[in-house]
Amino acid sequence: MAQQENLREILFGGQTFSWFEEDGKYKAVLNGTVYTISSLEDAESDPFLRSYFDLDYDYEKARREIRAKDETLRSAVDLIGPIRILKQDEWTAAISFILSQNNNIKRITGLYRKLSVNYGKEVQPGYYAFPTPEELSSATEEELRALGVGFRAPFILDAVKNFTVFEDVKKLPFDDAMARLQIIKGIGPKVASCILIFGYGRKEGFPVDVWIKKALSEYYPDKDISYFAPYQALSQQYLFSWIRAIS
Repeated sequence: MAQQENLREILFGGQTFSWFEEDGKYKAVLNGTVYTISSLEDAESDPFLRSYFDLDYDYEKARREIRAKDETLRSAVDLIGPIRILKQDEWTAAISFILSQNNNIKRITGLYRKLSVNYGKEVQPGYYAFPTPEELSSATEEELRALGVGFRAPFILDAVKNFTVFEDVKKLPFDDAMARLQIIKGIGPKVASCILIFGYGRKEGFPVDVWIKKALSEYYPDKDISYFAPYQALSQQYLFSWIRAIS
C-alpha cells in the first residue's frame, strides 16, 4: 500500500453498513468479534481482516489500469484516492443490499444496527453481531416493519426462507449466480450484483443505480459494461463515489 488508502470512503461509501466511528477509530462487529482499526495496517496481521479487506489483491495495478482507460476514470481515481472492494459475509451483504433499495447510506446503516440489536448476539456489552438466518427466522413481518424496514420486510423474510440460495451461488458462474439470487423476492439485478461483489468477491459485477445511470449517460453513452473489464466492480465503485462527490 504505497499510497495512503481512503479508508473512510471504503468503510462509509456504500459497500458496507457495518462500521461506525468511535473515539477517532473505526469499529465493527464482524465474524463474532469487535474489530477496532485506525488504518489498513491494523488489518494486515489478522487473517480474517486480511481477507475482508482483500489485501492480497494488487489494487495498485488495478488503479493504474483503470486510471489509464479514459479521462473520466482518471478524474475519479484522482479525486477519490486509493480504495478497494470489501469481501464481506455473504448473508450480511445480502440483507444489507436488500435494505439498500430506495434508501440512503445513513438510513441503511441505522436499519442494519436495529436488526443487529434486536435479533443478533451481544458479543460485548453494547456491541451486537448481525443476525444469522436462524436468528432472523423468529422475526415477523410486523416486527420488521416496526423497526422501520418498510416494504423490505417480506423480502428479508423470503431471504431467510431461502437462505440456502446463498450457498448455491458460490458454485455458479456469474450470470447463473445473478439469476439464482433473483429468485428471492426483492432481489433484482442491481441488488444481486451488489451481493455478488461485496459478499462473494465477484469483481465482474457492475450494479447500476441512479448515480451510475447518471455517470453512464453523461460520460459513457456509447459504451456497455464490458468496456470496464476486467475491473468492472472497482471501476463502478470509483464512478459511484466520484459522481456523488461532484454532484
